[in-house]
Amino acid sequence: MTITARIESFKSDIRQSKYSSEQIFQKHVIDGPAYFFENYFKDPSIENTTKSIIANAFSVHVRETIFVGSGKLGFSLKPGNVFNGFDTAFHLTKLNKDRSDLDVAIVSNNLFETLGKKMYNYTAAYKEKWKHNEYYDLEKMRQFSVPICYKYFEYHTKGWFRPDFKPQGFECCTNGSYQNLKGDLYLRLKRKVGIAIYQNWFYFMDYHLSNIDDLKLKLNSVTI
Repeated sequence: MTITARIESFKSDIRQSKYSSEQIFQKHVIDGPAYFFENYFKDPSIENTTKSIIANAFSVHVRETIFVGSGKLGFSLKPGNVFNGFDTAFHLTKLNKDRSDLDVAIVSNNLFETLGKKMYNYTAAYKEKWKHNEYYDLEKMRQFSVPICYKYFEYHTKGWFRPDFKPQGFECCTNGSYQNLKGDLYLRLKRKVGIAIYQNWFYFMDYHLSNIDDLKLKLNSVTI
């Protein structure tokens, strides 16, 4: 299914009052093949293999590993980028840096709690603060109004472990290393892969349902 067809299907379901936000979330975000694998590889087994690799690296069940974002839908639901198609920027510039990333959500209370305790010990009960890491140097940190450790705390209270906000040297994978995993995925998919770990389905769903609810209001009042 093309991006345009996916967007129209999504809009149609949102406009129909018989569908709740939870049903739309299940149908479009959870069920069905990811747009990226359906259109770039045309082989659903590669999506399943990739999910298995990620699940093994974090010692979670493969069903707890979910492709999300524009790589799953074919378009974005983020405020400010709503309905922007996957790889739209790349098609305009032809620059590799503008290729869309792939986003993966891991929904696992056990993993979230394990990482939380490990982080607590690693930072001496958070007495050791960190201002930057291997993902954000001091120059890039200017985009944030607070040290990066406080960005980690912010997301952690939302039931969301952000590996890109972890302190340098902290290992979040249980099998192998996070850096090696990202490198392996890039070689396989030719894409950067971002991974977010959610404490449970409440936090994971709330993030998406908020965007869907906002879109319901907009689609019923203006044309987007």
